[in-house]
Amino acid sequence: KLLVADEPTTALDVTIQAQILDLLKDLKQRLGMSILLITHNLGIVGDIADRVAVMYAGQVVEMAPAKELLRRPLHPYTKALIASVPKLSGRVSRLTAIPGNVPVGGRLPSGCRFHPRCAVAKPECSKNDPELVEVEPGRWVRCPWWNQ
Repeated sequence: KLLVADEPTTALDVTIQAQILDLLKDLKQRLGMSILLITHNLGIVGDIADRVAVMYAGQVVEMAPAKELLRRPLHPYTKALIASVPKLSGRVSRLTAIPGNVPVGGRLPSGCRFHPRCAVAKPECSKNDPELVEVEPGRWVRCPWWNQ
């Protein structure tokens, strides 16, 4: 049994979001089903997901157990994405934006799709499209520079 939940909390206030997430968790447990959650909301990922696949420009760039990925992202895009989410605790600070623009209209850059916006890109990143590689048990990353 698989439930595909495509952006189930988009444009909802936090009270309704919480109700939707509770419903999804209840269905998962009661019916023994898997849920494929498609979302841009990283705030709900750690609450509901067991495993996460982060995508950029239609390509998986990192896969890992949810809590591990949120605690220690490895791909430069995942790191930048998590850094751009406002923190609810601690000091209020300026939001970090990911530089550049998302590719549009199917016009993908050569090589790594994220290289024009990447903080650790090397010249070869514009030439080679990296493979998705298991770098630790259960952790997959599409970047040869993930550990820098």
